[in-house]
Amino acid sequence: MLEDARNVLDILKRSKADYIVEKKLAGHLKKEGVPLKKIDADVLTIIGSDRFLLKSLLDLAHTDIPILPIASMGQPDFLFDVMVSNFDSVVDDLLSGKWTREEKKRLTAEIAGKKTPPLLNDIGIFARRSATLIRYSLLIDGEQFWKDGSDGLIVATPTGSTAYALSVGGPVILSSSPVFSIIPVNSVNPSRRPLVIPDDMEIEIRDLTSSVTMEAVLDGQIRRKIDSKPLIIRRADYNSIFVKFESERVAELRGKLLMKSEMSEDLAHDLPPSAKLVLKVLEYKGQLSQKEIIEETMLPSRTVRYALSLLMSEGVIMKRLSLRDSRQGLYQVKKK
Repeated sequence: MLEDARNVLDILKRSKADYIVEKKLAGHLKKEGVPLKKIDADVLTIIGSDRFLLKSLLDLAHTDIPILPIASMGQPDFLFDVMVSNFDSVVDDLLSGKWTREEKKRLTAEIAGKKTPPLLNDIGIFARRSATLIRYSLLIDGEQFWKDGSDGLIVATPTGSTAYALSVGGPVILSSSPVFSIIPVNSVNPSRRPLVIPDDMEIEIRDLTSSVTMEAVLDGQIRRKIDSKPLIIRRADYNSIFVKFESERVAELRGKLLMKSEMSEDLAHDLPPSAKLVLKVLEYKGQLSQKEIIEETMLPSRTVRYALSLLMSEGVIMKRLSLRDSRQGLYQVKKK
């Protein structure tokens, strides 16, 4: 990522743009920098992956600076339209203001009496031990909607509807829609279906019980222990603001979604649900170790091992050794 950051800075320098470098990155580049939360700029570029972008947004909490994600590692992630390799083709539009502000709704939760940062994608509620049932009551605006037992529960924003929520059967929702989706994960009730509600409604999850400790997973980045208090989820007070170039249209979102899902659809008749979930996670998260896949999918280790062997035998994923630990394998989807 450092080399990609250098390339972006070189392009900005050639374009005679004024720029500020975040302090930690600046240290690696041997430059002067400014702490992330103190940056004051017209546009904030974040270079990296979906995961790094989500982590940065959690660190920022709230900013009204428009964000331009730039994909590192040579390929775009789902939240990225611009790559380092094509940044020079859009930098003139960026500097001349040929772009608009796109607002993406976020949600926030109150867990154990403490409020979370605004979340761009989702909040997931799971037992700490994978494949362990949780039981809960779901209330919408104070009225009980259902009681259920499941492997987990996900509440997603429109942006998050194409992330983890999609892999467990949630609906695809356009980013401009004023709604949230609620998706039970492997409910014991076969008739239970995902729920879409207006985003101005309050979601309350109470009577949470499980045989092990439960936790909330925030945008896939932070885990918070859940106590006996009700968990309250609401629309966040502030949206995230992203740079939107003129060429971006809803059709492009659909095109990305197709690229993400077509491989899974081709294999859908042959793969068990666990293997399809592992594939979706690898498509979304990128390169992961077996341990990370277990954490992301909440599946038992033996199930993940079996799913990985199936996907490798089908030739849709590949394994390589980690440079940091030669005993550990890293899995990723094969490029077409």
